[in-house]
Amino acid sequence: MKIKQTDFVMPDNKFGAYTDIVIDGEVYGRAVRTRQDVKPIFLSCGHLIDLDSSYDIAMSLINRESRLPIPVRLADLETHTLRGYYRENPKLTE
Repeated sequence: MKIKQTDFVMPDNKFGAYTDIVIDGEVYGRAVRTRQDVKPIFLSCGHLIDLDSSYDIAMSLINRESRLPIPVRLADLETHTLRGYYRENPKLTE
C-alpha cells in the first residue's frame, strides 16, 4: 500500500498488530491496528519520545468506543461539535 508516495505493509488484522513505515532504510512511523476489522492509525515519534514509547502510550489510551486514542477521539468529537455550531452561526466566522 502507498500513502503519499510512501510504501508500507498493512498490519495483521488483530488488536495491537503493527508494521513500521520505513523510508530509505530509516523507520519514520508505524501503522497500528487498534481493533480488528478497522483501518490502522499512524504513529510517529516526537520530541524526546521514541516510537516504541509512542506505541505503548497510544495502545494504553484505546477504549471500546473508538479506534483512536482517547485524547485524539475527544478532540475529534469537539471539532464536530464546533463545526455544527459555526454552521448554525456563520456570522461568528466573519
